[in-house]
Amino acid sequence: MFNALANDLAQRLLTGNKHAQKVFLKRRLRAMALPGSAAALDFGCGTALFAPAFTSLGLRYHGYDIDQPLLNYAARLYRGGVFTASKDLLRAKAPFDVIVANCCFHHIPDAPLQEELVFLKSLLADAGWFILIDILAVPDDPSWIHRQFMKLEQGAYVRTREAYRHNIERHFTVRNELVSRSTAFSLNLDWFPIYNDLLVLECRKDPAAGGDGFATAGVR
Repeated sequence: MFNALANDLAQRLLTGNKHAQKVFLKRRLRAMALPGSAAALDFGCGTALFAPAFTSLGLRYHGYDIDQPLLNYAARLYRGGVFTASKDLLRAKAPFDVIVANCCFHHIPDAPLQEELVFLKSLLADAGWFILIDILAVPDDPSWIHRQFMKLEQGAYVRTREAYRHNIERHFTVRNELVSRSTAFSLNLDWFPIYNDLLVLECRKDPAAGGDGFATAGVR
């Protein structure tokens, strides 16, 4: 429990409680016009920093992570959610109307990632949305400050846009792509040198599932 608390406090301090990312995620979820009773899965939720983005829209929040102490801590913070490390329980709760994998795939190598994507597709409702949000690799990064900041990232599988899409498109149809810049302390300043660019892929399970009218967007 102590490690979970330390992890949570550090993230909240260094990212301004991820305020800007929460606002961004809430905006994307709202654009999908999900019903208030829709079931949402936060895959790799950790301490559930993003739970409020779901619950503020009336979505039924489910958080999944392999780290039980983090889940125990999250469950104390957000008592209205369902938190589990059991894939069997997720199968029992499925289908989900929206599944979000937020900055967790850069911890997973390609082969296990394919297994996870097969599993997530099996949990998603036929007309549901799968949203990937993850850190973009910057080949030949010209910024020394940004390179040092990236060294703090513990994930060993930070990928390029092409690599993320190569993995995702084997299982889902990408309906919208954009890049969101996340700065330290949620300063929301494009010029601030301490940042991560986050690739966002909004996907459907079936190419024929519902029209969305979304267009590919740039950095936001």
